[in-house]
Amino acid sequence: MLEEFRRRADECRRLAAAARNANDKAFWMNLAERWQALETATAERPRPQKPAKTRRHSELSAAGDFD
Repeated sequence: MLEEFRRRADECRRLAAAARNANDKAFWMNLAERWQALETATAERPRPQKPAKTRRHSELSAAGDFD
């Protein structure tokens, strides 16, 4: 996902460099900044941890751990 955001920001910068007028250039640079902000926000967001697998009551009884 991060690579996709980075790729899109780079593409917007390339389009900005090729733009023929200031309005188009500003549009593409603004869009590049937004993609870069998404990349940064996603990279900084803590990733959820998977909960530890717990044994069910029936599994404990079958294993003889639960009398």
